[in-house]
Amino acid sequence: MAVSARIAGEITVDGAINIVARSMFEIGDKVVHPQHGVGDIVRLEAREFERGDIRRYYEISIPGGSTVWVPVDLSNSGLRRLASKSELAHCREILKSHPSPLTEDGRVRQSVLVEHLKQGTIAAQCEVVRDLSAFVAHKPSYGTITAFLEAMLRVLCQEWALVEQITTSEAMFEISSLLEKRK
Repeated sequence: MAVSARIAGEITVDGAINIVARSMFEIGDKVVHPQHGVGDIVRLEAREFERGDIRRYYEISIPGGSTVWVPVDLSNSGLRRLASKSELAHCREILKSHPSPLTEDGRVRQSVLVEHLKQGTIAAQCEVVRDLSAFVAHKPSYGTITAFLEAMLRVLCQEWALVEQITTSEAMFEISSLLEKRK
């Protein structure tokens, strides 16, 4: 039986939250984490990741065996529902559009991009992929920035494939083709 996570809650002896007040998502919802990808909310639980700070968290199961914990009360985590087909239509335009310039300072660039992802929209994800793709296009591939771009592309392809009901390879091909058409 699915438990609604939108009404007042109680915390059990083991710390699990049966029902949580004012949660955006419910157990069983498919969600997108901007850096970890598509997953399913499997439970809500009170956890103490920092000494003395017990908070409510979504436990998100990511295919491949990963688990991500996202605080329920963190509105800028970037966690969101899957996009709709109409949102993908807008994303196609974003991916083809002229990229925004990025700073050469790696720390500042990373901070700005991560902050942008916290908007929690697929449009923001597409803008980051577009801008990073353009940034690295004329530079030798190197470490952190390349890994970050690959992670963002992987997440975008996972979601694109699910929404369009195609393979991730087909999603990657379409996204790559759109990026090549940049204005």
